[in-house]
Amino acid sequence: MKKSIILLGLLILLSPLSVSASSKRSEAKVKEVNLASDEKMAFVSGENVSFDGRDLEINAYLINRSNYVKIRDVATLLKGTPAKFNLAYDNEKQSVIISKGKNYSDSFIYKESKLKEERIAKDTRQKIVDDKGQEIELKGYFIDGYNYFRLRDLGKVLGFGVAYDFKDQKVLLSSDNLKLADVFEEGYFTPPVNKIKTKDGEENISFLIYGFDECPYCQKLKAYLDGKGIKYLSRDIRDCEGKKDEVFKEFYGDFPEFNDRVYYPTHIMTLEKDGKKISKCVVGFEKENYDDIFKKIYDNTYFVEK
Repeated sequence: MKKSIILLGLLILLSPLSVSASSKRSEAKVKEVNLASDEKMAFVSGENVSFDGRDLEINAYLINRSNYVKIRDVATLLKGTPAKFNLAYDNEKQSVIISKGKNYSDSFIYKESKLKEERIAKDTRQKIVDDKGQEIELKGYFIDGYNYFRLRDLGKVLGFGVAYDFKDQKVLLSSDNLKLADVFEEGYFTPPVNKIKTKDGEENISFLIYGFDECPYCQKLKAYLDGKGIKYLSRDIRDCEGKKDEVFKEFYGDFPEFNDRVYYPTHIMTLEKDGKKISKCVVGFEKENYDDIFKKIYDNTYFVEK
């Protein structure tokens, strides 16, 4: 079945890489501070973590909803595992050198430490290379004299699994499963079905919004649907790596201008008829365009396969 996508208005784009969306994150309140363009607020994470089935805590800061950790801490945790790697520092080139497949040689022992709450994080300038001298691109921040890097990014680069269990609100780490997947409750992405009146009767249509509360265009879309008395499901997938990949592949794949990113709001409307489903995707919000969409729905000319 061919999918289609309609682009409307200004879009909201956030970074596609993060770890979780637990309630702990929503409780963090950003201080009213004047930050430079290369600065962010960092909050102590406090996430529950399962590493190879063993519960532990990690020393991490939350920045824009993502967990950031020290590479040294990760190297220590992965000692003796399939994802082990060693670290060294080149003083002359001022570069951190990562050697995969080797145990971390430092005698440093990982233990939970008391991180300071609400710190200002500045973009790091630390250069990282592999043992062949090839540069490794990692987004990182400098906090209280240390460099912190995004946990999901480290997993991709260093070869260990990172996911999130939305049922138990827990970060999942695996030393040998790179395809570790996020865990959701049954029906987490199943929107209610509306009976929408058309000129020929009624149609069963569901509305699923991928967006978030702070997004102004998501708010406008919800207000528009509320005004029509339409029931919908809204999900924040900024933390759902697998779901974002799925949405992009299914709806954005034929549109290279989107540059491998999911934009918000991404609105999936699905017609269910005679045991068949036809889905249409709309990205962004403009009232005039939505008025036209609902006119076409009424005329039974919107959900047409191409």
